[in-house]
Order: sequence, then C-alpha cells, then structure tokens
Amino acid sequence: MTETSPHTDPTPDPPHPYTPAAIARLMLSEAHRDAAETALNRIGTEGDSSDTIAPGDFVREAAELIRLAEAAQRRAVIYERERGTSWEEIGEALGISRQSAHTKFAEYVKAWREPLDKPERLHPDGTPDDRRIPYGARYAPGSAAPANGSAEKTARLLDHWLRRHDGWADQEHPVSGGLPRHSTIEMVLIVGRAADRMRRDQLVPDLQAEADLWDLSADLQERMLRESERGGDPLPQGFHQSLASDRARAKALRAAPDYGSVAWDEVLNARHAARTATQTEGAE
Repeated sequence: MTETSPHTDPTPDPPHPYTPAAIARLMLSEAHRDAAETALNRIGTEGDSSDTIAPGDFVREAAELIRLAEAAQRRAVIYERERGTSWEEIGEALGISRQSAHTKFAEYVKAWREPLDKPERLHPDGTPDDRRIPYGARYAPGSAAPANGSAEKTARLLDHWLRRHDGWADQEHPVSGGLPRHSTIEMVLIVGRAADRMRRDQLVPDLQAEADLWDLSADLQERMLRESERGGDPLPQGFHQSLASDRARAKALRAAPDYGSVAWDEVLNARHAARTATQTEGAE
C-alpha cells in the first residue's frame, strides 16, 4: 500500500483568473477569428450565380471584412499597451507618428482599462465585474466551472475553432495555453484591495461578506504555502503572521451580530475587535 505524504495535496488547486493582458489577447484572438471566418466564407465560388446574391453583395462583404480588420487592429493596440508597448512604438509599427497613434487609439485603450481599474462591482474573489467589459472577456469566479460569457469559455471555444484548422489539430490548447494567469500572491493583493473597497463603498455594512474576503485571503496564502512546499517561490517575510492575522480577522467579524438594527458603533466595535484579534495573533 502506498503511503501518502503529509504534504501531498490530492486535489489540485483550480487555476487563477486570466490577467488583464491575457484577456486583451483573448479579445484579439476572437477578432482575428471573426475576420478569418468572414474571409473563408467567400473564398469558394459555387454560389456566385445564385439568385440569392444581390448586386453589390461582394462589395458589402469586403467592406464588412475591412470593418472586422479595423476592429482587430484596435484590439491589437489595446493588447500592445497591456504588454507595455509605447505609443511611439505603436506609431512606428503603423507608419504614423506617436501623436497620431495616440489620437486614433487612446480612447479605445481607455474604454478597455476603465472597467478593469474602476469596475462597477467586484466578484467574490475580488476580480472586476462590469458590463462595460466585453462579454467574452468577463471574469468568471471559480474557473473550474466557468460561467457562460466568461473568458474561460471564450478561450475554450477558440481552442476548439483553431484545432479544426490545418496546423493546429495536434495542439490541445492552441489559444488558452499561452494566456498568463494571475499568480497566487497577485490574487492575495487583489482580494486585499477588494476588502478595502468594500469597507469604503458599503452603505450597509456586511461584516459577513468582509469575513469571506479575509478567509479567502487566508485560503490563498495557504495555497502559497503548498506551492512553496512543491518547489515554488519562497514565502515573503512575515507570511505566517499575515495568514494567522487574516484568519483571526475573519473569525472576529463572523462573531459580530448581523447588520440590520445594529448601530454603527457596534459595526465599528466589530471591526475594532477584528483588528485587535489580528494584532494578538501576530504577537503570538
């Protein structure tokens, strides 16, 4: 009988969400797919004499292809900016000046970044939730079971589409395989920012939801510990203190009464108790 190591994790951790750069690349792949499908549909000539083809249809379809190519170009610029490409470098690639490139595309880049930087809402894992994010690029918390319209589903569909074409059939993940995901430590930071935003924005305090975020932060730090034991990056200084503090804060918040008729001073007392518990855990 094979013994299981005490550090063996029988259930693999689910993948983290894609980074903003990854979903920008995903949207670029989708734009190329749309343009390619439109072009492929008009390569054949068998239907040219059909009564269903009206005068000007081929010109209209070519114009549609140009529109799709321009959409792909805009998404390419967005992705280049996510990669850190300067406006000067983008202008050089297009044969125009830096200022001309900025004037032509800056509004599209801003429209892309704004819902990611300042989303209407946040998912429970701290990632942005905003209707302005393109449908196929939206984050879906719990990527082990992706939601419809999520970036995960879009990546799977593009994988399937590309595998049906020559040159890609032998690759299982020709699109999703190259998309970067957030690291665990990045997710810890994202969850921490979400907790700070919750405290700032809530008109009606939800201490249980705050506790959920601090427990999630502790869960992620425990994942960092597992990854480190498997040969991953070394743990940052003060790691164990931070983990214990987040668990203590969540426990203290859960012990507070449900908000409803609870006065603000009781809410503040609960948060003070959470901070005190955090400091106590850190000192032990």
